[in-house]
Amino acid sequence: MPAFNRWYHCMSNTYGTWLPGDPRGFRTRNHREHVQGDYKSPPPEGKYDQRYEYAKQSMSRDAVILTPDARSVACEAIRVALIDFQKIEVIAIAVSGMHLHLLARFPSAQEPTDEIRGLRASDPVRHFVGVAKKESAKSLTKAGLVKPGGVWAKRGKIVPIKDRKHQVNVFKYILDHEREGAAVWSFRDNA
Repeated sequence: MPAFNRWYHCMSNTYGTWLPGDPRGFRTRNHREHVQGDYKSPPPEGKYDQRYEYAKQSMSRDAVILTPDARSVACEAIRVALIDFQKIEVIAIAVSGMHLHLLARFPSAQEPTDEIRGLRASDPVRHFVGVAKKESAKSLTKAGLVKPGGVWAKRGKIVPIKDRKHQVNVFKYILDHEREGAAVWSFRDNA
């Protein structure tokens, strides 16, 4: 389904905070395997314990949980990376202890040229979100708020916005994360 005016709701977790086998529910990449339950209706207790333990043991470092100060730094770094440097239209960002949400309009995919190649050409949303995550991780490490080695989990979820109503609902949903202690930014903060 094409996105309404190229708007997307992008989500990502911090490293190690939502693993395969998680008792809260999980999905395999590209839904390669049917997994019973989800975060709204978790799988039966103990069903995926072995997978979860294996995933935890496979981690190369501790899970990353962002402090309130780290959330603010990450939110600002993501804003700067997307809006100031990449010229992406962003209307809402929320960074909590374990995840990120943003609502933005991204350019459409382009044919690769000598100047634009790879992921940027074929999947600009993933490219620009990846740049923002990288810049926020660099800012957090430089500020001494996280250990070197990365902050964000690989990939993330990107949901195309269906229509104006969906866009407004996602905008409100992202801003509501402030009640849970997330660092939040919206286009209204620039007005």
